Amino acid sequence: MWWYWKGTQPDKDVVNFVEKNYKPGTTYADFAKDFTAEYFDPNAFVQAVQSSGARYFVFTSKHHEGFTMWPSKTSWNWNSVDIGPKRDIVGELRNAFKQTKIHFGLYFSQFEWFNPLFLDDGKFNTTLYPEQVSYPQMIEIVTKYRPDVVWSDGEWDKSDDYWRAKDFLAWLYNSSPVKDDVVVNDRWGAGTMGKHGGFMTYSDHYDPGTLLARKWENCMTLDKHSWGNRRNMRASEVYTAYEIIEQIARTVACNGNLLLNIGPDMHGRIPPIFEDRLAEIGRFIDVHSEALFGTKPWIFQNDTNAPNVWYTSRYRPGSSNRVQKYREAEVFNRQVEKETTVYAWILSTSAEKFELKSVKTTERNSLTQSLATTALTAGIPSLVDRHFTGSDDPYVLHGNEAGRSVVTPVFRGFFKVKSAT
Repeated sequence: MWWYWKGTQPDKDVVNFVEKNYKPGTTYADFAKDFTAEYFDPNAFVQAVQSSGARYFVFTSKHHEGFTMWPSKTSWNWNSVDIGPKRDIVGELRNAFKQTKIHFGLYFSQFEWFNPLFLDDGKFNTTLYPEQVSYPQMIEIVTKYRPDVVWSDGEWDKSDDYWRAKDFLAWLYNSSPVKDDVVVNDRWGAGTMGKHGGFMTYSDHYDPGTLLARKWENCMTLDKHSWGNRRNMRASEVYTAYEIIEQIARTVACNGNLLLNIGPDMHGRIPPIFEDRLAEIGRFIDVHSEALFGTKPWIFQNDTNAPNVWYTSRYRPGSSNRVQKYREAEVFNRQVEKETTVYAWILSTSAEKFELKSVKTTERNSLTQSLATTALTAGIPSLVDRHFTGSDDPYVLHGNEAGRSVVTPVFRGFFKVKSAT
């Protein structure tokens, strides 16, 4: 909100809203007391994440306004223990997620919009802010909460030298309590995004549509217009389960992970529409997890002639030494007879028939349904914008003349091409 109210290009609607609804002289700091989080329950967050099928969770420990969700020694009276909830939000969440297999991560903003030390550094070419604030805070959150993921952001205005990124990463990987397990992203200074990191983000809402050699992440919001909580959000402004599932398919087929953002409210609750949407996505993932977790991209990422079809794949357990060499050296799986299973994510049923030209069937390979009937009976209501058609044989192979695979889609989901044994 602060950026649209007091930033370099204020939004007149936000300015007018504040002037109309708050007393003259209101500052951003005055809003801290309204962040009460009286209904915050870390176990509710755990339940929401588990219901979605997610394998890792990243919480915003500090955003660009500098308010820390833990009692930071360098953020006196501007943290969740000194004011507002009077609770260590990061600590409570960390303890709750310890009871699960979900990896716990922390987002951390390097810069702060109105921190006087940061502003003075820009004026006088000094480095007081990272020395006294941001660098010590990074050491704090890693030492105290031991995250599996450190997700840096807000780095773009200054160099990695200014942020002491090399110093921090050297400590993180060599001496920190999480040195053997931690993963980091690529936002560590101006010009580092997409070049240096454990995984690449490139930009927010990044969706390349093609295979990338480095592991990457599609970081996007469930609310189409905001990373934070909006009291004026409408149901139509929330992505549907189908739209998120489509993003999952496009992302995983191209060697990426999906990080889906939701904005809790000032009372510490996840809005019910977000909870419902996460649960819808999770029911689909639960049924189709075989095509998602533990897979890699295939030699083809999608079928350009078929509407919205994306591929994932896996080698069979106990595969040959030759295949094991491929597995370790390549970001995709080759199509190896008797060794490779390919999953086709069919995300559009607009055509009565379509041909998957990338899939070639032979006498030794068969086109088989997988899990689709189970999905029908599980009741996935939110692949809703089109209708299910019940069938004992959700995908009908019409023929493989000259190696062609022609499919009539009657269920949105995936099928697999399984090598004959």
